[in-house]
Amino acid sequence: MPDLYSSTDDGAVYSFPNGSWAAVRDDDSGTVAATSNTSYSSFTSVSKFNSRGGGNTFRVIRSFMWFDTSGISATVGSATIKIRGYSTNNASVIPVKSTAFGGDGGTALAAGDIDAITGFSSGASLAGNATTYGPAILSGSWSNGAYNDFTGTSDLLADMKNNDAVIICFMDYTNDYLNSTPSTVETVQCGAFYTDTANQTHDPYITYTLSTGYTHNVLGVAAASISEINSTSIANVGKVIGV
Repeated sequence: MPDLYSSTDDGAVYSFPNGSWAAVRDDDSGTVAATSNTSYSSFTSVSKFNSRGGGNTFRVIRSFMWFDTSGISATVGSATIKIRGYSTNNASVIPVKSTAFGGDGGTALAAGDIDAITGFSSGASLAGNATTYGPAILSGSWSNGAYNDFTGTSDLLADMKNNDAVIICFMDYTNDYLNSTPSTVETVQCGAFYTDTANQTHDPYITYTLSTGYTHNVLGVAAASISEINSTSIANVGKVIGV
């Protein structure tokens, strides 16, 4: 199947108010950054800083992408999200379902998209609430100079089939996703490439396969020669009269 490349609208949104971890992590209006960059060292990032007069301030950066899935109508059997990395500092990353870009890819990335994450709730961990599109890549495992692969979840496969656009937020897992206040003054982040790179050599994309569907002969006709059963694509047929 042809690979699905991220729209050139992809980019990052960050939150950096002077305040507590909760104020930053739960911010509902950030600042759009990196929408025209081919790469960004803060693809995902969480920072804790010392502030004047004592105390701390924080910063959170999340990246957003959308993929045109309008041409997919059959059951998706497998999918892999592939993000080309180039730098890291103790970062952990997880892809989750998002409603950015107007929810359908129809608008540009906006400041208010920073919390456009399905299941996002102020003050709460996203574990058990967000719709994840792949497993987290934990600290120390982000690849520099190569593609990082996220094996697509059943939610991703279903949304690729059923929705015209799949929208993904990539966020820090350890602190941001789990809503755990950073304990150390540092920046944990990973760098990655967005769409726009020359000849798509480093662009983010999704590779996928379609389900083979029903594989039995029907009324003496070989499954390989059948494209539809009662006007239903063979890829979407699980059983025929219970078989």
